Amino acid sequence: MDHIRRRTAVRPKPKTAHELLMRTLAGCDKPAEALEIYYWSREPGFLEIIRAIAMMPEATRSVIEAFSALAHDQATVTARLDSRGVLTLASVQAAKTVALAQYAAANDTDDVPLRLN
Repeated sequence: MDHIRRRTAVRPKPKTAHELLMRTLAGCDKPAEALEIYYWSREPGFLEIIRAIAMMPEATRSVIEAFSALAHDQATVTARLDSRGVLTLASVQAAKTVALAQYAAANDTDDVPLRLN
């Protein structure tokens, strides 16, 4: 039986990053999303930031996700790191949304919900 060779489909290993990317995209359900992830992964420091966020406690990640959703336009977010190591993220849009929610909660006296427009 040793003299009988079985034919198996052996794919050659990709030689370049581009070949690997093309092979990955070909087997992907959503190639546009995979390409976007690849594109962003090439940004300096991006993977380190993603790894750091992934390692944070779930409650911390939830707060960051909520802030991001409230901020709407992430280009307007500002950050400051003070000498104590306290990181402050700020967004005018997030502040407005929180203020509206606080106003609605403080003035909710009947069963009719307030319109926040």
